[in-house]
Amino acid sequence: MRTILSSLRLGITEAHLALLRRTGPIDERGGGRNSDEGFHIGAGAVIGGLILTAVGGYVAKKLGALE
Repeated sequence: MRTILSSLRLGITEAHLALLRRTGPIDERGGGRNSDEGFHIGAGAVIGGLILTAVGGYVAKKLGALE
């Protein structure tokens, strides 16, 4: 059991280090263009997806595809 936990901890640590190497330093000052813009783009994509799903469901129901 102890070796399984050790292997799991080692794997998690290696994955974390690989992620840190891949992303590079993180700007923690906040308010940067990239972070704000990324949040807005992400939120717009989610809202757009919700609208598209709702409209698609409405049209499908009117056409009788959901009955």
